[in-house]
Amino acid sequence: MRAARLLAGLYPPAVRERWGQDLCREVQTTGLRSWPDTLAGAARLWLHPADWPETSTGQTRRVLTVTLFVIASATVLLLRTGSPAVTVTTDIGHPLTSLWLAPLLVGTVLATPLPPLRIAALCRLLGVTVRLLAVPVAQVAILFVLARNGILARATGWVDVALTLYYWLTLASVALCLCMLVARVVQAAAAPAARRLSAALLYLGAGLALAAGQRLLAVISGAAGLGVIVQTVMLGLLAAMALSTGQDLRKKAAPAG
Repeated sequence: MRAARLLAGLYPPAVRERWGQDLCREVQTTGLRSWPDTLAGAARLWLHPADWPETSTGQTRRVLTVTLFVIASATVLLLRTGSPAVTVTTDIGHPLTSLWLAPLLVGTVLATPLPPLRIAALCRLLGVTVRLLAVPVAQVAILFVLARNGILARATGWVDVALTLYYWLTLASVALCLCMLVARVVQAAAAPAARRLSAALLYLGAGLALAAGQRLLAVISGAAGLGVIVQTVMLGLLAAMALSTGQDLRKKAAPAG
């Protein structure tokens, strides 16, 4: 039963709310042989939001807004895992190799939900922001102090391992809390319109595809290790997900225009 619930939990929220119990029963009844089809079905539905039922108004747009920020956060973490590459940079001093950032930032801005302009609502969101970001801000502050005092550079042995682990936990904590904040804001604010969100996903996908292509140049030139190859593949998969989802949402929004 636990495996069935886990597999059903991979589906988009609206699908889980509408057919979650039926999915659990089917997976539990058919057993292991249904797992590949269940996983494929979950992946297919995430790429086709036009097929999602809506159990509340704007649910699809809210879920996709959070998904976009999850993809953006995953991109940042993914790029931090690899060694710096001359083909992909984040430095405005190198505009050609940093070009991939432009569409990614445009997509993020387009998808950013605007909070309601009411004092009470803004005060509630401020309280939520403080509660969610207090811990990651403190973690970043500690990391900054350690780096400023040269402790990170001088660490060796188990201390170095512990500090490296702390660094990655801090990045993951910041990414998770920011995504949680977006999820809370989008519940209280009006989610971006379907056309705007579709454009945001397409811009994000274009930026990721450009980054994957630039990374691929390093792979082709032979100046890349296994880590860069894996990173390139993951960037390509994230780009394909964003582009496919954005295109499908664009088709759903077209009749409304």
